Amino acid sequence: MDATVAIDLTPEQLQAGLIDGTLNKVALDNLLTVNVHENDNIDGLVQFFLQYIPGNRTMDEFLQQIREYNNAQICGLVWNANVMAYRCKTCSISPCMSICAQCFQNGNHEGHNYNMFKSQAGGACDCGDSSVMHEFGFCRFHGENRPHPQAVPHELICCAELLIPHLLKVFIRALRMSAVSGDIVTEQKLLEILNQLSNSGSALQTCITNSLTDRKLYDEFISDPSINRLYHIEFLNGEYSNLPTTYFVETLMADSASDALIPFDTSLQTMLDEIMMWCVTTHLPEDLVRFLLSLLPDFSFKLSFTETFLRFYGVIAQLLVEESHLDTSEIPSRLVHISVQLFSSNIIADYVMDKCHLIEVILSCIWRMFVPSTDQDKQDDDDDDESILKTHPLAITNEDTPGAMVIDVEHQLIVKNVYWPLLSDFVNILSQEKVVLTILENKKYFNLWLRFLTLFQGMNVNERIIGHHIEYEPQAYMYAFTIELEISAAAMWCFINHLKADYPEEKFIAIIKQILMSINDWLESLNFQTDNADHWKLTFHLPLHRYLAMFAYNAIHKFNIDPASFLPTDNPTMLMNLMFHPLRTIAGYFEVLSNIWLRNGQQVTIQAKTYAKSAFSASMHDADFFLLQLIACYLEPNLFIETVLKKFHSWLFDSTERSSLDPNHQIAMLESALITLCALVGFQPNNAGRDNQQIRTEIIGILSVADRLYSEVEENVPDPSPLSANRKEIETILNEVSDFQTPSVELLGHLHQGKYVIKGVLFETDYDPLHVIMRSTKRAHFQNSLERFTKYVKHENLFKSDYPIWPPFRMPKYSHAYTSKVQRILQSSVLHHFLFLCLNAYSKDKTVTENILYFTIYLLELSLISADKTSPTVVETNTEEIGAFKSNNIFQNLCTLFSIGNESESMITLLLKILHKQRSNDFLELINTISARLKAANHNNSSRIGDSYYFLSNILYLAAQMNVQCHVAIEQEIEKLKGQYQQQQQQQQPTTTKTSDLTAEQKRQRAKNRQQKLLAEIAQSQKKFITQQNPDDQSMHLGTPPSLGSDPFSMDQAMATATTASNTPIASEYSVEYECCVCRLTKSDSQSPIGLIGTTCLSLLPSLEFAQLDEYEQQRLSIPSNKITLETYLHLTKQCLIQISEHPYIANHCQNDHYLRSLRIQSCGHSIHADCLSSYLKALHPNQGAAETILNAILPATVNFRCPLCRQSANTLILLFDHTDYSITHNHQQIASPVERLHQSMVNPSRPKLTRVADERCLLAFLSGLAAKCISFDQLSPDRPLLLPNHQSTKQRAAEFDCGTLRAQLVHEQMFYESANKIDQKTIRKSFYKILHELHHLGYPFYHQQLWQEVTGLLCPITIADVFDPQQTLPPILLRDPLTILFQLLMSTPIHITSDEFDVIVQIVFNIEFFKNLLSILIEQPVAESKDFDFDVDVNSVIKCVEQSRLKEQITYQRTIDDPIGKQLMNKCLDFLKTSSLIKYRLYSKEMPWTTGEEPSPLGLASYLNLNLSLNGLAMPRWFCSEPRAVLSKWLEDFQLTVQRYTTAAKILCLGRPQFHPPVFVDIPSKYGDLFHMYSEYHCEHCNRTSSDTLLCLICGEIYIKRWFASCCSQQRQRYNQHLVKCALPSAVMLDVQTTLTVICLPTLYGYWHSLYLDQHGEEDPKLKRGKTLYLDLKRLAILRTLWLTATFDYQVQNWLSYNSLPIGHMDGLP
Repeated sequence: MDATVAIDLTPEQLQAGLIDGTLNKVALDNLLTVNVHENDNIDGLVQFFLQYIPGNRTMDEFLQQIREYNNAQICGLVWNANVMAYRCKTCSISPCMSICAQCFQNGNHEGHNYNMFKSQAGGACDCGDSSVMHEFGFCRFHGENRPHPQAVPHELICCAELLIPHLLKVFIRALRMSAVSGDIVTEQKLLEILNQLSNSGSALQTCITNSLTDRKLYDEFISDPSINRLYHIEFLNGEYSNLPTTYFVETLMADSASDALIPFDTSLQTMLDEIMMWCVTTHLPEDLVRFLLSLLPDFSFKLSFTETFLRFYGVIAQLLVEESHLDTSEIPSRLVHISVQLFSSNIIADYVMDKCHLIEVILSCIWRMFVPSTDQDKQDDDDDDESILKTHPLAITNEDTPGAMVIDVEHQLIVKNVYWPLLSDFVNILSQEKVVLTILENKKYFNLWLRFLTLFQGMNVNERIIGHHIEYEPQAYMYAFTIELEISAAAMWCFINHLKADYPEEKFIAIIKQILMSINDWLESLNFQTDNADHWKLTFHLPLHRYLAMFAYNAIHKFNIDPASFLPTDNPTMLMNLMFHPLRTIAGYFEVLSNIWLRNGQQVTIQAKTYAKSAFSASMHDADFFLLQLIACYLEPNLFIETVLKKFHSWLFDSTERSSLDPNHQIAMLESALITLCALVGFQPNNAGRDNQQIRTEIIGILSVADRLYSEVEENVPDPSPLSANRKEIETILNEVSDFQTPSVELLGHLHQGKYVIKGVLFETDYDPLHVIMRSTKRAHFQNSLERFTKYVKHENLFKSDYPIWPPFRMPKYSHAYTSKVQRILQSSVLHHFLFLCLNAYSKDKTVTENILYFTIYLLELSLISADKTSPTVVETNTEEIGAFKSNNIFQNLCTLFSIGNESESMITLLLKILHKQRSNDFLELINTISARLKAANHNNSSRIGDSYYFLSNILYLAAQMNVQCHVAIEQEIEKLKGQYQQQQQQQQPTTTKTSDLTAEQKRQRAKNRQQKLLAEIAQSQKKFITQQNPDDQSMHLGTPPSLGSDPFSMDQAMATATTASNTPIASEYSVEYECCVCRLTKSDSQSPIGLIGTTCLSLLPSLEFAQLDEYEQQRLSIPSNKITLETYLHLTKQCLIQISEHPYIANHCQNDHYLRSLRIQSCGHSIHADCLSSYLKALHPNQGAAETILNAILPATVNFRCPLCRQSANTLILLFDHTDYSITHNHQQIASPVERLHQSMVNPSRPKLTRVADERCLLAFLSGLAAKCISFDQLSPDRPLLLPNHQSTKQRAAEFDCGTLRAQLVHEQMFYESANKIDQKTIRKSFYKILHELHHLGYPFYHQQLWQEVTGLLCPITIADVFDPQQTLPPILLRDPLTILFQLLMSTPIHITSDEFDVIVQIVFNIEFFKNLLSILIEQPVAESKDFDFDVDVNSVIKCVEQSRLKEQITYQRTIDDPIGKQLMNKCLDFLKTSSLIKYRLYSKEMPWTTGEEPSPLGLASYLNLNLSLNGLAMPRWFCSEPRAVLSKWLEDFQLTVQRYTTAAKILCLGRPQFHPPVFVDIPSKYGDLFHMYSEYHCEHCNRTSSDTLLCLICGEIYIKRWFASCCSQQRQRYNQHLVKCALPSAVMLDVQTTLTVICLPTLYGYWHSLYLDQHGEEDPKLKRGKTLYLDLKRLAILRTLWLTATFDYQVQNWLSYNSLPIGHMDGLP
């Protein structure tokens, strides 16, 4: 039945009765129960609740009013995955803290360490929750200090209070039915109502939560037999009985009375419990999860919900395992979405730990996931192959003992990260100090965790492959490292960070002993013995050892606990067992870097580098190293050293090791052994986490290798703790040790981000090469740091030497007395023997590198320094070939002699012989110096900067100073060597040093010298090429001398410039012999046409130029806006000309605006023959037809290729001709006057003829190809019939195209000059206007003889070569475009006119420009008499013409300008002067008085063009005929007649041209966060879906979506393609809102450029990985605009992608 019919009360009556108490509530409840719960019509029920809950108002009105009473302390806004939120480490208490964008913006986080991030699993806003974040981070609307509204009026909420419990009951029924039937429609409809109520604020949330947690209400609901049938109680019972059972781990519940397994309690006691059950069984549907989470701001409900969630936690964990076989599952992310909101609060964690077995629940679920219970084991006996545990590869098994088990990292539970939600929750609760202390102090908890870690101990074992290369490289290593970092290490750092200094010492020792016991148990399970261990098995995963290392480190440094209190110092065997696996891992790490494991593939190399990577090193590599250092403090030194050397396969000790390794591996492992021994004594592992001194050392090491971005520094400084809050100390230390290098721009616009450069003085004081090499997985990194150190030393003259500078190894500094005991290993006879062998090997074996020598010397130095000075010395001679030292005394061992062949050697003799080997040329001088200094009283040298001689001699000085017997032995050996050396010199003849006799270092130095010489030659060749390709490079880059560019242009300068006219024709100005980049032949060496490799692209940029209109101009043009584009303006004037001329072609002849939508033609500067290009294209595209069309259409519009030399993209061949390629029939150079020469060329017109047919064909193909590229985009007007002589409409279009193309090149260059700054001049490429000018001149079809006569007054016979018939009526000269006339005249004159002839043509056209602008001023302003003018021309005639035309009377509004008329005239002529000057500059390479970014002086440009200048500095008309007044009268007469006939059109044409500016980008916010929130989403009006993948066009300001949805793909594709037509010519510039990068979109391609937004460190944040505050970089914005205006993106974007390859998500290919 229908609910609205069943209840006789209206909503108004229901509300009134509840307010005044006239209704019996019990009876009313019964009535609602019967009429609501017995109703089967769900839609009717939904309508009922929407109608009756608001009472006497609509639902929207009700919700709006109820929100005004929201008194929630916590925001609690819930969001799903992929939503941007904020996390402030300064404000956070819990590491999982997050806040919504609105709360972030309403709070004050200035100066905080915060970031914006994309939520991976969803979340909720914690603003206002003092248990998760500090109160100073709250926004003004949340927390204790929030505004407190009044209490909710009873009359407003009474109906909702009554009906919400019934709504929840209906919702539960819908859940029961939908869970069985699978129909979730009804559930969603009811859930939508509940979400609306919950989102309206705290008042209704309280009503909902009270009903959900009311046990009595639920008991009545499920115990009423009358409605159980209607509510399908049988569905509930059936589903409940099928719930899986999860048991607690037995050891965790040891207090229970029986040994039986204890299950989790999943009983249903409230409506919340049942909703949670359905939520779990339906796999945590997103909408239902969001609804429950939206209620969490109610704290009492949050407690109840957490309790319920934990009771069903085991069921969720089992569902995770069950779904692990599926490809994808949403349960993990939704589980974390819930748990992170609950366990981040310390109050909640404390409550559920005491009341709900929080620790037991989570640990049991984790353990059961990896180790099923006994009952489950019985059920899974048949599935042994699917077990996650396997027999440990390191175990020695036998029949009696099955051996240890280890996790199979290739199991699907690991591969699919099924464990991640549970372990994430465990680490989350470990952020609470009370939880950590409870686990550590309760053995049953911590022992279970250690048992769990034992399952990962030694996982992913690698076995070395010999003889063949691995066929398949497994990827399991990725999962193994992820497990150790996210499970073991994360928990370890939580444990350690919560142990404060007041923690009881005995408890700390007990924890370490528990770890030791677990390691021993693991070793026993392996049946481990050092003798039978496989030395070619390698694992990087030893979590138990790392727990021991880190707890021991903190015990020593934080609690000052003696390691002897927890280490088995009296049991060497146990210590040896403890160090075996960490030592094997470190040795294996160096084996991999030495390429010994090469046949195992790349995956082992990646493991080794990951092991030492900054994110892992503190928890893995450094922990292992510290454990070795700690054990070295207590193990007998000789035993320790011998063990280490054996693990490093020291072939010097054991000849069998030499046979098992090839020579390269032997040397590499020898060096690795020395590095490890040095590091054991001198390297400080980063185990402290947040120690400032350690961080400083790390930063200096990072910066010593290379200049770094801030993010690179931050990423490479280990920060293992998940509880780390603010890493502000990095920034502080970075500012102390480095200088910031601001973002910069290089040649051609290449951008560099801000970097930090190490302060040079730190190389002298703090640079630690040992630390650098321990952090470097590539030897090149260490070498880079050493080269930078050497460069600094030489620059500061700190050490003068022609030999390589050695690394300045530092003297060790120890952070604690207990760890300083590691120096014991230096007093080891085994070590001394090893060092002796290393010295001997270097002196005898040329393959032993100098690196081995300086590590050996460093260890010798440390041994001497740490030795007892009073130790007696007895010099011994060992008659064995090479025996072992019998003493641990370094002084005695220095002098001990061994019999090697026919010689007796000691370390002293070897040191001197090595010195002789390196410095044989001046050896005698060196040993004399050493001998002299030995006799000095004190020869200490504390400097760590020197070469090999410096450090070798220091060893001798140090030994002699510390021990008398050493002093005597050294002097004796020196005297002995002196005699031998002098005798050898007398016997030997001078010989040339052979290459084979050179040391490795000398060979490297020679190679380096050769490399530098080669680079110098290449640089010289490049410089020569640039000089050839840019003859005007200096003038282009500088623009003008400083006197013309910076100071106002004086009259003296103008007159001086006017006298510098040249009679040199264009052809002889500069001639370049172009060379083909393929065959290397020049133009003169081949018959094939040659051309420049060029790029042509359509450009609409000129049409986007804009002008700001004043009120007068708006009225004259009838434009409602104060902004007008050039395209709109020229369209208006063109329409006026069409009205006057009555035909578009005549209008086009008078005003050629094809340059608005023309081709931008550029070149990389390299040339190629047409035949070579054809062959090149055939090689690229085997389709021969495409290559054969080159000579017919150079090139087709569809042909794209890359320059063979510089690899820049190209699509055309710009032909190159010179005066030798064509013949000139008439030569008028013998005529003295430039005007006469020009006039004769117009009277007897002739155009040069190309001498070769192939050249003629190529020229036609080139010009036709350019026109075809325009026509293909409908850029030319359609052909319409016109009665012209010889039907010349086609030629007319060609002529317009020629002039329009040339003008387009100049307009683009003019835009650059007007918009760029001086630095940006480097970004513009060489102009090829001169070449294009000649090509279009050769193909131009007309001679404008009638125009010449009309503008000069010189009689000229009209031939058929002219455009129009003499009887054709044309618009008056003063209404035409002067620049159009200028190009027409230039195309009519001879191809090679001199610069003074060019000046004459400009002066002739300037006359028109002058009087046209004078008419405009007279019409616009109230000027009546000639005395008002400050120049001498026939002004009266012009004034009279204006008066007779009566045009001024038609204009109702006039404006007054205070500037003199002459200045106004010059300003109006400025655009003409700019274009004319650019033409002259490009044709004749005369320095132009115009610098980019500065407005040129009209007087300077007029002088540059040699115009007629008056005494007061104004450019004036100059006539070249006998009757100039007659010419002007004819102009004015034609103007007057046209104005009288076409007054409306004339009013617009007579308006002075507004000042147009180059196009600009739309305004964008200065902070990226503001832009993100404005444009991060786009709602599609076609499918009503919202996309976050948005693109903002910086040209038009519109938003487009990057990834098209299937339902609206066609609509959005069409919209995007329309946008490309509008903005992508030449390129659309768009900002990818989600990534911050700039997208450059061409009509067929797209690519990514840099980001316009940088953080405070001058660094980009692509894809918002760091989420730092980003600020708009105005320099980058200016560079981007310059690249856009010059169409040079092709030289900046390296990777262009095609739209066709990615039809849907076409912007996903980020760099």
